[in-house]
Amino acid sequence: MLLAPGDVTRRRRKPLVLGAAALVLALGAAWATVGTTTVLGSTGAGDDDGRLLFSEACAQPVNLGQHDACVGEVQRLLARVGADIGVDSEFGPQTLRRVTAFQVLSGISPNGVVGEETKKALYEPKVRMTTWTPDKVRKRVREVFSEEPDHAVAIADCQSFLDPLHILPNTNGTRNWGLFQISDARLRELGGTPRKALDPEWNIQAAYRLWKSAKDFGDWPYCDRAYQNSPSASPSPSPSPSPSPSSRASATG
Repeated sequence: MLLAPGDVTRRRRKPLVLGAAALVLALGAAWATVGTTTVLGSTGAGDDDGRLLFSEACAQPVNLGQHDACVGEVQRLLARVGADIGVDSEFGPQTLRRVTAFQVLSGISPNGVVGEETKKALYEPKVRMTTWTPDKVRKRVREVFSEEPDHAVAIADCQSFLDPLHILPNTNGTRNWGLFQISDARLRELGGTPRKALDPEWNIQAAYRLWKSAKDFGDWPYCDRAYQNSPSASPSPSPSPSPSPSSRASATG
C-alpha cells in the first residue's frame, strides 16, 4: 500500500517522541536517586563519622543529672585528654567539675553544660587535662608554706582532695577554684582568673599570699577548724611526724 507523504512523516516522528519520553523518565529516576542519596548522607553525618555527640540521640546539650550514652561519650572524651574521670554514663558532680575545667582550659565560657561549642572542642581538643599528682602537690605546698607545712597540706587536702582541677559551685552562683578553692571574689582581689587558679603553682602561691597577710588560715574556716580539732594539731611526743589529717566529703559522678 502506498502512503501519502504526510503519513510517512507521522510514522517517523512517533518513535522519536517515544524515545525522548523514555529518556526524560530515565533521567528523572536517576536524579531522584541522587537526590535521595544526598539527603540521607547529610542526615546521618553525625552517625557516619562516629561523633555520637553530634548524632540525633545527643542533639540536646548534655548536663548535670543526665544518665545515658551521651554522658558516657563526654566522659570518654575527657579521659582521652587526660582528665581523671570514671566512665559510668552518670553526669554527677565530678563530671561537672571536669567539664567546667575543660571549658576553662579551652577558653569556653565555663557553664558546666556540654553544648555545641564544647562538643566540638571535645572532638578537636587543643588542651590536655593532665596535672600534678597528690604527692607533687604535697611536696610543693610544704616548700611554699615552710612555716606551717602540715597545716597547709591539711587545708589543701580538705578543700580539694589535692586535686588542682577541683571546682566547687556555690548556691549563690559563684565558684571556688583549684587546690585551695580560691573564691571568685578573692580571685579578683589577687588579680587572677579561673584559668590561673587551675594552675597548681599559681594557686599555691596565691594561697600563701592570703595566709601571709594574716598569718593564719582564716580564709578556710571550716577546714581550719577541722585541723585544729584533730590530734595532729597538737605536739606529738613521738619523734616521727604524724600523718597529715584529711577531712573529706564524698565525691561521686
